[in-house]
Amino acid sequence: MLSGDNSFRFFRPFGEKLKWKGIREDLPIFNLITAQTRQFFQQLLPNSRKLHLDRCELDTEQQQLILSVVSTQHLAKCPICGNPSTRIHSHYERTLADLPCINFKLILTLQVSKFFCDHAGCIRRIFTERIPEIAAPWARKTVRLVQRLEAIGLALGGAAGARLSHQIGMGACGSTLLNVLEKLPLPEFEVPKILGVDDFAFRKGQQYGTILVDLERHRPISLLADRKAKTLAEWLTQHPGVEVLSRDRSATYRSGMDEGAPNAVQVADRFHLLQNLQETLEKLLNNYSSQLKAVEQQWRQDNVSTETVVVITQPTATLSAQAQSLANHRRRVEQDQEIRRLHQQQWTQRAIAQAVGVSERTVRRKLHFPELGEVSARRATFGRSILDPYKPEILAWWNDGIQETALLMVFLQQLGYTGSDRTLMRYLKQLREAQGLPPRRAPSTPRVAKVSDPQLPPFTARRASFLIVKPEQHRDAEEADLLARLVAAHPDLKQAVELAQEFSQLLRQRKAEGFDPWLMKAFKSTLKSFQAFAKGLFEDYAAVRASMVLEVSNGMVEGFNNRLKMVKRQMYGRAGLELLSKRFIVA
Repeated sequence: MLSGDNSFRFFRPFGEKLKWKGIREDLPIFNLITAQTRQFFQQLLPNSRKLHLDRCELDTEQQQLILSVVSTQHLAKCPICGNPSTRIHSHYERTLADLPCINFKLILTLQVSKFFCDHAGCIRRIFTERIPEIAAPWARKTVRLVQRLEAIGLALGGAAGARLSHQIGMGACGSTLLNVLEKLPLPEFEVPKILGVDDFAFRKGQQYGTILVDLERHRPISLLADRKAKTLAEWLTQHPGVEVLSRDRSATYRSGMDEGAPNAVQVADRFHLLQNLQETLEKLLNNYSSQLKAVEQQWRQDNVSTETVVVITQPTATLSAQAQSLANHRRRVEQDQEIRRLHQQQWTQRAIAQAVGVSERTVRRKLHFPELGEVSARRATFGRSILDPYKPEILAWWNDGIQETALLMVFLQQLGYTGSDRTLMRYLKQLREAQGLPPRRAPSTPRVAKVSDPQLPPFTARRASFLIVKPEQHRDAEEADLLARLVAAHPDLKQAVELAQEFSQLLRQRKAEGFDPWLMKAFKSTLKSFQAFAKGLFEDYAAVRASMVLEVSNGMVEGFNNRLKMVKRQMYGRAGLELLSKRFIVA
């Protein structure tokens, strides 16, 4: 029915001639509307019961649709004394921005009344009627428009939210969005019985805060300005009723919890306990580097597919590691070029830092040093070589009998190799040593075994410690074989692996009854690293034992912490705790 109404012809694209039945073409403002069109515009109003449409005006130059409306209230209450009144003093107009209509900005010209207050004891003689469902007092935007701006600001912040608001026709600047967020109150919350606590960084290494999460209702409830024990204790004192407190191994938080909620049960997070165990193992295994190297060499030799292959024992870089290194260098080069381009355009260092997404200190450093080259000036460690991408081809040629350095150099250069022949000669020397050949093989030397270089990552202390802590059901056959060789390599390593795996089982299977015997084993062991680890657990005995009994975990807090980092980085670290709390908690 509405589609046949000629009154809707003014919704044609901008630039066409506007025609309305019964009205001159050159008239930019239309005051005559049909009953169907009036009904349609009446439904566009924020509250069709309390507002009456008087007329509509269309400004095609400014792309605005202006609706003149009148309040239908005949009775209003005084905002001071609450006394109702029907005596009208006068009328005045308010201009309100509303939600856009298609491609037009919607402006409401609202006519409201001023009433007399007849209450003798009231200090206000004349007051303006309030329509809280439509707009707040003195506001220039409707309530529903403000709600949309709040949602945009909570999701994107100031700058990004302003760009989106202009795209969808709301046209708010970043300051407006931040002002809207500033007026939002933090939500009321019920004191949780199970509370998760963790720290987060305002500026990593310099300033930290504390995040508090209700683990029962799965929602954050507060952000504290620092991570001091006194601050946490004051919050817990002001909010009594917390029964269980989940945390990491921080002694500061433990002290604050003891002071603020002495009757609450503290639970040490199991992930952090396993992380501490892995750090203990890594520290211990760093003293057994020769045993680790021997285990790796023997494992590589024993896992040869055929008897005619000899494996090079020196670890080299994997192709994936080389690709990642090249990608990282390419990203640094592009970032360096972008900074220099903006600097040539007379951008300030602060503006460059915001545009590129780095700190001002990084901008100053890159402008001070020479421009990065397209090829990385240095190589990373772990045996990475410019020859690594060509090693499969070299091994194939070598095993086929092509072993002359000069000839191999010609083949490699055709593939794009730009290194020196000395680099190739060093690698060929490793091949001869692996086959047991003299430095230069005589022509009459009999056929020797083929050579293979699997290019596996080295068996470091960190990798070994991770393998020990890894659950048994998640280890593959090769990892299980490598771990068995590690246990057989030295009595101390066997003892360390047994202690580590037993403690891991206590955590994963919730066997609190075995914690005390394990502590005695660790104290009686000859491994100083495990003695220090057990001492730390004993000092936090109640929280560690509770982690083996309760299902409470700090994993949810870590997840919220990641979201908090994302919100913080969206605002480039310029927002204070108040705005950060509202964007994080209210959203």
